[in-house]
Amino acid sequence: MYKILVPKALKPVAREFLTKKGYELVSPEATDEASLAKAIADVDAVIARTEKYTKTVVDAGKNLKIIARYGIGYENIDLAACDAKNVTVTLARGCNTYSVAEHAISLMLACFRQIPQLNQEVRKGNWKSRDAIETHEARYKTFGSIGIGPIGLEAVKIAHFGFQMRILVYDKFVDRSQFPDWVEFVDTLDELMEQADVVSPHLPLNKGTFHIIDEEAISHMKPTAVLLNVSRGAIWDEKAVYKALKEGRIAAAGADVFETEPPTPDMPLFSLPNYIGCPHTAALTEEAVDAVAMNCAQAIDDLLNGREPKFIINHPEKA
Repeated sequence: MYKILVPKALKPVAREFLTKKGYELVSPEATDEASLAKAIADVDAVIARTEKYTKTVVDAGKNLKIIARYGIGYENIDLAACDAKNVTVTLARGCNTYSVAEHAISLMLACFRQIPQLNQEVRKGNWKSRDAIETHEARYKTFGSIGIGPIGLEAVKIAHFGFQMRILVYDKFVDRSQFPDWVEFVDTLDELMEQADVVSPHLPLNKGTFHIIDEEAISHMKPTAVLLNVSRGAIWDEKAVYKALKEGRIAAAGADVFETEPPTPDMPLFSLPNYIGCPHTAALTEEAVDAVAMNCAQAIDDLLNGREPKFIINHPEKA
């Protein structure tokens, strides 16, 4: 019987799929390096969340054959160690694309319409806030996407077709000819920051994207513009975002991610009325979570039964 390590709760649809096929699901005592290394020792597969799969952890897996990542980010997995151990790593690509894109648009609307602020005021009995708090439509404004991978593309589609927004994109790596005419590309980040009413990065976190939105980039934004982040916390410099919001150099910001997760309650951004923060929940709709869980379960079942899983991202040695 194959064993699958499941460090965090798994949706019933995927749990039932695996148990009906005879797999044994086990959980670690904790998710620190030592606990994971102990738990991984005799399992054949892992459904990995955000815990870290270091070389020490991967090397401890005597029977380990596959790590199915419960999501699309994989900075927590040592791919070189997996390659060396002939461990396949897969992603749940496409499963939560729409949910994350929709969350970005939701944050945009919440910022434009000042929904959190109005909610707080009406709860306090301040009916006059309806005349005191300025709100705006998204319609006809310019949505700027930094990167246009699957999530970015879905977000600009919602913005364009749902709100008749002009779409600007800064992405150095895509074939521009593959996109429709309503997607306008710019050659520099500064051009996008200067023209966009909404700036939304849709990027993986790496050396090239770390703090790509810094004080210099923000300095090019309109004072009426909204800044979003549903990618990774370190895509933007939180101190620079705080300073720009505090000084009124941008109108509002909304984020689902933080440089340090979870953030502390005394985080400076939380003191600002024009900032909205969510606990990394963009991908956690019930629909998306079911799809991600089943993607991981299917990938493991495929590999352990001699079929090639979808969305392999590494190059394990072939026996």
